[in-house]
This record gives sequence, C-alpha cells and structure tokens, in this order.
Amino acid sequence: MPKFDLKKQIRKILKSPKLLLISATFLVLGATLLFANKGIWRHVILRQEVASLDDKSKLLDIEEKSLQDRVGLLDNGDEALIERIARERHHMKRPGEIIYRLKEQ
Repeated sequence: MPKFDLKKQIRKILKSPKLLLISATFLVLGATLLFANKGIWRHVILRQEVASLDDKSKLLDIEEKSLQDRVGLLDNGDEALIERIARERHHMKRPGEIIYRLKEQ
C-alpha cells in the first residue's frame, strides 16, 4: 500500500493553479456551509431551540387545561372551592369563628 505523504500533496496543490483554485473554492464553500448565518451549524442550533420550545409548549398546554378545569369549577358554582378561596385570600370567616394569624419567622 502506498503511503500518502501530506507534504508532497500540499506541494503538488500549491504548484498547480487549477488545484489551488479548486481547493480554495472547496475550503471557502465548506466553511460557508458550516458557519454562515444560514449554515448547517445554525440549523442544528435552531432545531434544538425548536425542540426545547415544543417541550415548553406541551407543559403550558397541560397547565392551561388544569386552569380551565379550575375555572369550570368556579363557573359551575362549586361552593366548597369558592368558600376555600374566600377564606384563604380574603381572610373571611363564618359567624362565631376566630382567625389566628401566626407571624412567619
């Protein structure tokens, strides 16, 4: 098997203008395809961002469904839920009850 001597190949390319031009063209095109604004590297990064945003979208869809279910309970007049919200948020009480508030440390 013949051994490829890299120095000999480089000298051959540098001596021949056609090979030099072709090599330079391929080098520039390759670098452009990989690293340009619309290159392969940018494409890979954008695909990762799309996958990440799809995951976030799915999580938000689940949260939205949960909130819509809760709103549905409020619209239907679920008395226990309305009373719990009134007691927690607005510190409301029934007649004869006493509310104790503890200081957080």
